[in-house]
Amino acid sequence: MTSKKGSVHISAFLVLLIIGFWVGVFYFLISKNIIKVPFKLPFLQKEPQVELKTEYKNPFDKKTQFVNPFDQTKNPFATAK
Repeated sequence: MTSKKGSVHISAFLVLLIIGFWVGVFYFLISKNIIKVPFKLPFLQKEPQVELKTEYKNPFDKKTQFVNPFDQTKNPFATAK
């Protein structure tokens, strides 16, 4: 009886080892874009490499900006003199 249980365990381990090997091969090929998949895999998505800037620079020429003299709110583009 024990030899049958042992051989079943060994064969199951070999099957799992072979399946794991092929999963690893497909993961490598998909991650290197050798194999194209028609859907997105969330574990292969890369984070965006965008640098965030906290400084804002006015893209407009200060001399040509319109300033409403009757406006009660502060102009967000006006800089302190």
